[in-house]
Amino acid sequence: MPVVAVGISQRELGSRDFSDFALGDSQVTPCLKSLVASELVEEAVILSTCARTEVFAVVSSFHAGIDEIIAVVADCIKAPRSKISEVAHVYYDAGATRHLFRLAAGLESQIIGESEIIGQVKRAYVKAHELNSTGPSLEKLFQRALEVGKRVRTETTISRGVTSSAYAATELLARVRPDLSRALVVGAGEIGSKVAQALIDRGIEVHLANRSETRGELIAGELGAQSVPFEFALANLGDYDATFFATGSTSYLVEKSAVNEIISREIVGQELVLVDLGMPRNVDPELSELASVSLLDLDAVYLYLDEQMDQRRSQVSVAEEIIDAEVSEFSSRAAHAASLTPTITSFYEMAENIKLAELARFRTKFEGLDPAQLKAVEALAGGIVAKVLHQPVARLKETSVERAEKLAEALSFLFDL
Repeated sequence: MPVVAVGISQRELGSRDFSDFALGDSQVTPCLKSLVASELVEEAVILSTCARTEVFAVVSSFHAGIDEIIAVVADCIKAPRSKISEVAHVYYDAGATRHLFRLAAGLESQIIGESEIIGQVKRAYVKAHELNSTGPSLEKLFQRALEVGKRVRTETTISRGVTSSAYAATELLARVRPDLSRALVVGAGEIGSKVAQALIDRGIEVHLANRSETRGELIAGELGAQSVPFEFALANLGDYDATFFATGSTSYLVEKSAVNEIISREIVGQELVLVDLGMPRNVDPELSELASVSLLDLDAVYLYLDEQMDQRRSQVSVAEEIIDAEVSEFSSRAAHAASLTPTITSFYEMAENIKLAELARFRTKFEGLDPAQLKAVEALAGGIVAKVLHQPVARLKETSVERAEKLAEALSFLFDL
C-alpha cells in the first residue's frame, strides 16, 4: 500500500496566515485516532509545528486516501475541505520519503538547517507509536528519516551558527536592547524553554510563566529561571525589559487595550518590548502601531536569519545529494522487501500447515491433557516453528537485492512453495 504525505506549511502560504491551518497539541491525538479509524488509512503520523501541519500515512487507495486525510484534517481544524485542498501539498511513495527526509534535514524549514525540526519529527513519530497508529511502513520510514537528518547535519555545515528561532530571537533582541537584564518568557514548551535557556546563557535574569503552573515550575527549576503565575505575569509586563511569547494559544494573550492600561501605569517614556514567537500569533499585531511598544515577531526573526543564510545555502546541494542517495536506497530496500513478501508468506504458511497437521495427528495422545496443558503444547510447537524460520527469513531480508532473489528462488524450489 502507498505511503502519502499531505501537508500545509507557512513557507508555501506566503503572506497568508498559517494559523487557519494550525493543529494544536490537544488536537493531534483525536485527529490521529480519527485517521486510523478510517478503512482507508492503515498507519498515520501527524507532524504539527508552529509553521506546518503534515500527515504521513499508509493508505489502501491513493486518491480516496488523500480525500479521507483532507476530510479528517478539515474536521479537526474546523475548516472547509476545499480550503485545505487549495493549499495542501501531496506526495506519494518516493516523493513522500524525500519530503520527510528533507524535513528532518531542515531543508524545508524557513530557517535552512534549523535544529528544532528533527526533534519535532521524532516527537511526532513517538506520539503516533504510543497511540498505536504506526506500523511497519512508517516505523521504518521515520527511523530512517531521523538518521538522515543527523547525517546531513554531520556531513555538511548546514547547521553551523544559529539554527534555532529561539536563539536567533535573543540575538536580534540584543541588538534592540543591548542593556537587557531581566526578561519574561511566556510558555514553557519547546520554543519557550529554548528562549529561556538562550537568555540565561547571556547572563539575563529570566522569569517563566506557563498556564500549567506545575510544568512551569518544573522547567524553570531545570533551567535556573524563576517561575511566576501566568495571569500575574501578563498583568505586569511593564516589570520586564522584554517579554517573549511562545505558546500555542489560539487567541491573543496580549491585546491593545490591555497594553494601554499597562503603559498608563508605567513611567512616561519607558518602552514595552514584546517578542512574539507564537504560531498562531500570541500578541495583537496592532500593538506595533503604538509608539511606546516595540514588537518583534517571527517574520522579523526570519528576516534577521536570512541575512546569515549564505553559508548554509551553499550546503543545500550537498545535502540534496545525500538525500537523493538515501531516498534511492530506502526505496530500493522497500521494493526489495515487497518482492520477497510472497515467498516469505508462503514459507510461513507451509510451516504453519505442517505444525497444524502434526498437532492434529497426535491429538488422540493429548486426550489426557487439561486445556492449559494442551495450550502449552500448542505454544511450544508454535515457538519451535517461529525460531526455525526466523534466521533464514532475517538473512533473506538483510542480504543484497541480487543475492536475495536467488535465495528466494532456492527457498521456493527446496520447499516447493
